Amino acid sequence: MGLFKEVKKPVIKHAASGSAEVSSRRPAYVAKTAPCIHSCPSGTDVRAWLVTVAQHKEYGLTPAQAFEFAWRKILENNPFPAICGRVCQHPCELNCNRKAKDGPIAINRLEQFVGDFAIAQGWRTQLPSPPRAGAARIAVVGAGPAGLSAAYHLARKGYAVTIFEGAPKAGGMMRYRIPRSVIPAETLDAEISNLLQLGIELKTGCVVGRDVSLERLRRDYSAIFIAMGLQKAAQLELKPGSSGEAAIVGELPAEPPELSPQEALEAEPRVLNTVSVAIAQGRSVAEKIAAYSECCSISQSSTRPVIRADRLKLDWYPAASRFDNHEPAMTEAEALAEANRCMSCGMCMDCETCWMYCSKNCFVKLPKGEHYKIKLDLCNGCGKCAETCPCGYIEMN
Repeated sequence: MGLFKEVKKPVIKHAASGSAEVSSRRPAYVAKTAPCIHSCPSGTDVRAWLVTVAQHKEYGLTPAQAFEFAWRKILENNPFPAICGRVCQHPCELNCNRKAKDGPIAINRLEQFVGDFAIAQGWRTQLPSPPRAGAARIAVVGAGPAGLSAAYHLARKGYAVTIFEGAPKAGGMMRYRIPRSVIPAETLDAEISNLLQLGIELKTGCVVGRDVSLERLRRDYSAIFIAMGLQKAAQLELKPGSSGEAAIVGELPAEPPELSPQEALEAEPRVLNTVSVAIAQGRSVAEKIAAYSECCSISQSSTRPVIRADRLKLDWYPAASRFDNHEPAMTEAEALAEANRCMSCGMCMDCETCWMYCSKNCFVKLPKGEHYKIKLDLCNGCGKCAETCPCGYIEMN
């Protein structure tokens, strides 16, 4: 089990001397937000897919099955793992607690590996449910990362989405601003194709105002997302129209730059992290449009505290060198080894430490993934479980 040291501490199951209660406090599982999740623009559950890949044998999965789980977990928030693995400035790594020990996990390269692996395997996104009959029709103007992301998430919610793109191909800044040496054409085309096969209609070479009027969009669609040329992060706002439709508008450049195909290939990428920011904004827009269409408020996820390195038992984790980012590509073995470096910050990883150190037999093992059950009626409040929990998941209350 790569997350853990090769030699575990001895099982301590002897009864404690005396029966007097040590403390009135009792252990409780308190999940924390890992810094990688907290700092990800899309809020991807990085910890979940890293731990699953690392412990694939314990979960009864082959490496390929674990990579597929990781891919589908990423797709819950972001339809472009292979692309983001190449261009995101990976704030997840900048905030990774592992850097306090021997260097942050190479999450970006792992995401790229998972995305490329999925393309090579021909995996396809699956709709969680069939498209709804009579679903609202949504128009997206612009097939850049924000527009494509919004269309993707709306399609997954069962909406009928049409994208209007003035350029010959979809991709926006990913195709016309970032060199093919950074994002290969086959990678870009594959991830866009996977997105469109959800039933999204794409009309390229179609300029709103020239080939189709805004009035027609207002007449035919219940919501319009104007996602043209967002070259920097912008606040996007939902504005209902007088006829009942909605439009999402944002900060747009006065004169979007125009490049020939050759100039686009040779252009240096301006701000690479705008891709991941735009993808995240597209998802946010989709949530707002869905809430508008359903006449409901956006559900707020529960806020958990972010756990930092000072709350972890860093010495408990075995030392392991980080993947060399100068390597041209990550192999399957290297991907598994790198995932094994994840410390599962703030969430149980079934390391058995609490079970080993509890002399009162308070911890009952559950099936893999369900972790442990605490029998509080047996607990004397010694706090040894919280003191030894390496990932900071157990607290005494």
